[in-house]
Amino acid sequence: MIETEITILIYRKSDLDTIKEKICRRKVLVPIFIIEYENHYEIKLSSDYEEWELDSAISECFPDYELTTDIAGGKKEIRAQIARYQSEFSTDGWGRQIENPLNEVKYLIKKVNKTPEKFNPKVKVLFQENIQDYCINIVNGENKATGEKGYLLLNYFKEKGEENSTAEVLKDRLYKSPIEAFHYGFLKLQEIVTKDFKDFEEQKKKELRDEQKLPRKIIREFINSCNSFHIDGIVKNLTDNIVYERRVNWQRELKIEGINKFIEFIKSSDQDLCSKNFKIRSQWNFNSYDITIGVKFFPTSTDNATNNVLKYKQFSFVLKVDKIESIIEEK
Repeated sequence: MIETEITILIYRKSDLDTIKEKICRRKVLVPIFIIEYENHYEIKLSSDYEEWELDSAISECFPDYELTTDIAGGKKEIRAQIARYQSEFSTDGWGRQIENPLNEVKYLIKKVNKTPEKFNPKVKVLFQENIQDYCINIVNGENKATGEKGYLLLNYFKEKGEENSTAEVLKDRLYKSPIEAFHYGFLKLQEIVTKDFKDFEEQKKKELRDEQKLPRKIIREFINSCNSFHIDGIVKNLTDNIVYERRVNWQRELKIEGINKFIEFIKSSDQDLCSKNFKIRSQWNFNSYDITIGVKFFPTSTDNATNNVLKYKQFSFVLKVDKIESIIEEK
């Protein structure tokens, strides 16, 4: 025998008599317990029958309310609650354990207004920090063969204007309601936005390449001039207040300020920028503050190297008004 425990919670205490009368009319053949709490009543019974008729009987007491298992759609007043529970160890008349014992709760809540929710056909899409405006354009339609009326989509997904007066009407489907057309239109819109976003990314890459073109040229000219020990070329794109630092293991070893001091350094035996045949590595790192590059080179006789193994350095440049303002050399 499968025992079902039924619990009914009544949250308006004034509803007890109405609900109790309905239960009595059902002539339930088991004891029914009525427990009173400060703010609600609890009705409990245990039966070998699920007593589904109690649900409709209680609903009939409150025509403006309905029973539902889902109250996730927002805050609603729960007027009553009906719970059914069967132990997972329950067995049928043959002694077999039942596969899906009951464990459910229904809530008596105010009936939801079935009026379709209004929507805005305009859709805003973020392309990084840029807002792109789209619109799902819906027009009245009719099936000429059957006379059925409905709604159609325009093959035009920008905001309404003169441009869409000649837009193609998509006749692949006649939608029963505007919201149905809107949902299908959104699927089509996603395809268009995906393509537009790819175009947007390509344009951003082009703009970035254009933006980086001159800084790359300035830095390449500086490195090439260092390789050829061409002093005029080295200082050509430096500001008068150029700051040069040399760091070893992130510790500052040398700092020079001013164009004249830097030229003196270039001509001195302490410099290690010139005649090294630096090769700029492929990766350039651009950020808000500086441009960082890596270079590779083989040591020369002036480097006091014990072997001819390929070596690496890193340079960070700060540019201001298309001039190099700061250089940090890191070993």
